[in-house]
Amino acid sequence: MCHLSSHQSLICQFCYNAILTERPCCLHCGCGLTNSQDFCGECLRHPFYFQQLHAIASYQSPFPELIKQLKYNNQLLYADLLDLLLANSIKQRYTAQQLQDIDFLIPVPLHITKHRKRGFNQAQLISDALIKHLPLPTMIDSPLIRNKFTHAQEGLNRKQRTSNLKHAFSLHEQSSMSLKGKYVVLIDDVVTTGATINSLCQCLLAAEVSRIDVWCICRTELG
Repeated sequence: MCHLSSHQSLICQFCYNAILTERPCCLHCGCGLTNSQDFCGECLRHPFYFQQLHAIASYQSPFPELIKQLKYNNQLLYADLLDLLLANSIKQRYTAQQLQDIDFLIPVPLHITKHRKRGFNQAQLISDALIKHLPLPTMIDSPLIRNKFTHAQEGLNRKQRTSNLKHAFSLHEQSSMSLKGKYVVLIDDVVTTGATINSLCQCLLAAEVSRIDVWCICRTELG
């Protein structure tokens, strides 16, 4: 990113240290905070169904460019770089015992039309790569189905996003039993308002999972 030598690594030490700086954020939804409070007002106004969300950073440079290069220009090497950064940031927040308690990683699904057009699901790439760096199991087949081809969420307000996602997701019937009582983590690249994640959480809670966390590359600042 800075064009300095990385000594055959995905990223040089200077950029690595600059990116993985601790940022003040809401302990529940991961939104950035400007002061030392633990939780943001957004969580009080619009409750989320997950336990906590972890992100590397806010949606700011260099992440928008890296994510767009991955998703729209098939630069799959960026999945490895983003995953390395996410894995190391997770190690800073979760203890080894907390990681061992996790039963499944579940990537946010793409609609089959979009999946075929893009050729991959970026959340699946991140999920698959995470298990190379962390002692975590991933579900061989995602239990979540994206039934509805939704319009892009970008530029929509919260009410429009919620309406856009109505009946968008469901669970494979055979997956419900395997999820009961499990601690699962949803994986995505960017979380904005959390409408997509909340919709998925409702599906998982219907299957009686015991806990849901969310891990993503970026959490967009609201307001």
